[in-house]
Amino acid sequence: MLPTLKHSKIDELDALTITSPDYTATVLLQGAQLIHFSTRTEPDNWLWVSDKAEYKVGDSVRGGVPICWPVFGQFEANPQQVKDSFANCRFDLKQHGFARNQIFDVNLFNPLHVNRRLEHFSSLTLSLPELEDFHPKLGLQVKFLFSSYSFSIALTTTNHSDETVHFSQALHTYLPTGDIEQTTIKGLDQVTYSDALDNWITKIQQGEVTFSEGVDRIYHAAPALIVVEPRASLPHIESKGSNSTVIWNPWHTKAHEISQFGAEDYKKMLCVETANAHLDTVSLTPGESHELSVEIMHLAFF
Repeated sequence: MLPTLKHSKIDELDALTITSPDYTATVLLQGAQLIHFSTRTEPDNWLWVSDKAEYKVGDSVRGGVPICWPVFGQFEANPQQVKDSFANCRFDLKQHGFARNQIFDVNLFNPLHVNRRLEHFSSLTLSLPELEDFHPKLGLQVKFLFSSYSFSIALTTTNHSDETVHFSQALHTYLPTGDIEQTTIKGLDQVTYSDALDNWITKIQQGEVTFSEGVDRIYHAAPALIVVEPRASLPHIESKGSNSTVIWNPWHTKAHEISQFGAEDYKKMLCVETANAHLDTVSLTPGESHELSVEIMHLAFF
């Protein structure tokens, strides 16, 4: 049976759900935000979504994979060339840009997509509609691939203006964990990172990443990662078009400052973000495109 696409409402927000015998995925049209993915063999949501999440027009939902674009983090913390590119932008760029609050158009749903390895996927392509008075003129397309063992998200930015544009971005993936203090991330040993909680000092990771306090780090030129946590399967994360990986957990010290976030939520989640951020930004000449992507699969299927 081919996968099906169904439209629904979650409170105020329009959602698209793809259902097949092997997997289920739900994407919000606001922000092109994936909030659920599960498979027949791994029926729990592969993504973390807060129990306090609010599905309101104009507000990003806490969890899933929000898209941070065309800036990552606080606008004023971005390099000067990024700030200069968006100096005349009328949209709110204060925190993580504005794409996560915009309604995306549906371009294409392909229930049966076969790649070069003859693996079967369904694909969903969304795009940001042309926005009046958005300068510089950038196009944004989001393509999702779903299969019985993985999902991927590809974010393609195209420069339609007549000048070079510099921007930052991220696929802000929230992952669930049974116990954050027992969770580790493999693959970052000896990788240089900037520590946002320690005045952006540059450090070198020693061994696996562990969690015993708040973590907010941007790792530079990070390889594929494996998240080891107290559940049966191990998420394997592979990023492309990215030279920075953000690892974040607010801990109890900042949990109360975060919207749509419970006091104990920090124990059950972590963010592993595929990014072009901090020192790693993207420059596009007129007509040029850039693709940022992440694929998440569970090692239980290897």
